Amino acid sequence: MEIENHTYIKRCFPLLEKQLYEEILEVGVYKEFAASTYVVKQGAYLDFLPVVLSGVIKMYAEEDGVQFLLYYINSGETCILSFNHLFDQKPVQFSAITEEPTIVLCLPVSKVKEWFIKYPSFGRIILKDFQRNFEDLLRTTKDIVCFGIEDRLIKYLEDLSERSGSMDIHLSHQKIASDLGTSREVISRITKKLQKENLLIQHKRHIELIRN
Repeated sequence: MEIENHTYIKRCFPLLEKQLYEEILEVGVYKEFAASTYVVKQGAYLDFLPVVLSGVIKMYAEEDGVQFLLYYINSGETCILSFNHLFDQKPVQFSAITEEPTIVLCLPVSKVKEWFIKYPSFGRIILKDFQRNFEDLLRTTKDIVCFGIEDRLIKYLEDLSERSGSMDIHLSHQKIASDLGTSREVISRITKKLQKENLLIQHKRHIELIRN
């Protein structure tokens, strides 16, 4: 399994300097998580930078009992929110939970700080992911401000479909409601309306999008 994880690193970060690659192999810790498992919970302290080698992690925050989706971390990506907390030792203001079986490479705080300055390729990875995460957060904010819950639901389902490569969305109404910061009843009502408009089909255990 260790050799396979080494391969994941090479595939995710093909342009790493040789010395940096060797240092990552030396100090990095691989952790395997089953689906729906917390990598970190809001309020905890973080002493590592997570890098997703395979699988998907959902980032979300919670306020007054209401959850709202931030963004997803896919294979070969880091979490810039985690990186930010490495330089400011305060409890994290987000939770990270796996969407499917996931392998995470955990990089220690001290080495991450050192590599960011020492290796140009590592700095480029961090800056690229910072831009991607910022754009995801900006898009989420614009969706909340500019669009109603029906439009947000359609976009949410389309994004999930694009990421998975399937028109079938295997999520409960409650899980969708949590991601969008609303109630299960609202999601059920809207999916019924969208089904009448021939935009989707609500099956017993999944939602099927209709390609137009």
